[in-house]
Amino acid sequence: MTIIHVRPNDCVRLQSIASLFSAEAKVVTVTGAGISTNAGIPDFRSKNGIYSLGSRHLFHSSVLCDPERRPIFYKDITKMRQVANSAIPTRTHNFIRDLRDAGKLLRAYTQNIDCLEEKAGLSTNLRKGPGSRSRPRRKHRPRRVRNYRVNSQPRILDDARGVECVLLHGSLRLLRCFLCSKTYRWDEGDREAETLLGQEPLCPGCAEVSAARAALRKRATAIGTLRPDIVLYDERDPRADSISTIVQHDLSLRPDVLLIMGTSLTTDGVKFLIKDFAKVVHGRGGKVVFVNLTKPAEKTWTNVIDYWVEWNCDAWVEDLMGRRPAIARTAKETECATAPPQSTSRTLKRLGSRENPVDLTLI
Repeated sequence: MTIIHVRPNDCVRLQSIASLFSAEAKVVTVTGAGISTNAGIPDFRSKNGIYSLGSRHLFHSSVLCDPERRPIFYKDITKMRQVANSAIPTRTHNFIRDLRDAGKLLRAYTQNIDCLEEKAGLSTNLRKGPGSRSRPRRKHRPRRVRNYRVNSQPRILDDARGVECVLLHGSLRLLRCFLCSKTYRWDEGDREAETLLGQEPLCPGCAEVSAARAALRKRATAIGTLRPDIVLYDERDPRADSISTIVQHDLSLRPDVLLIMGTSLTTDGVKFLIKDFAKVVHGRGGKVVFVNLTKPAEKTWTNVIDYWVEWNCDAWVEDLMGRRPAIARTAKETECATAPPQSTSRTLKRLGSRENPVDLTLI
């Protein structure tokens, strides 16, 4: 099966791809650094990417074993974090959220560590697990709930959805202890200032345990240092088992469309992930769409990828939304439906006895 090359002026094939996103389609997305370049975050392998600037060593696990390069790693990764913190989600990030709101998104998987998916409104907490749903659902519409506190914020009952975006390579939001593996927010205290100077913050958990032992006149234990909670090359992800459980769950749901955007398809783990999903999608009669400016290697991806759209991701998304306006319309309707009421007092009604009143509110 030859990969079909689609250019921006190929209206017939672009329409064929748009038709894949039908009302009942179940979509899995896999994204890479290319979807964040329009937010000002450089990718890796393009002409002006991170590797072209001589920073190839930055994401290899060997950097953590080199006392000379480690301070440079901490400085550079902190600067990258600051760029990511000031960035806003691109049209592609918001499109993935729209797929969720329209009830089409089965799951999003990303190699990115910039946390723009969270800013776009997608949950990334792996502790939510795969969820209990058998197919995608639209974001919940408001309904009445008894015994709901007046001063509480409106909540969305989305436990069944599970984690919406799986961060395959971790994120720049947290630091992780080398010793005990506990995670801590990077922006707490002076941690960012320390890492910007090339220093490694001490683990507060290890320090607390050691201090408690010393107070009991016991031998003090070692205190670990904190490192970015990201996955480097040739390094095992401590969350691998949790991610594998989610992947197996999603494969069992048999998605209709696999949408790959902004990745060079060179990381081994992502290669296996894409091929596993592609096999299930093709078995269902679905299609695999790859949107990227770089051509996929035919030797590797023939019989895996159906369409290669040679276009900027944001530009393709704009074209797709023009051909499938129902996606944006449904997402907008869901957003309006889940918005909290402007005046809580107008939606409350006191019922029941004076001793045991019942509050009703829209959530």
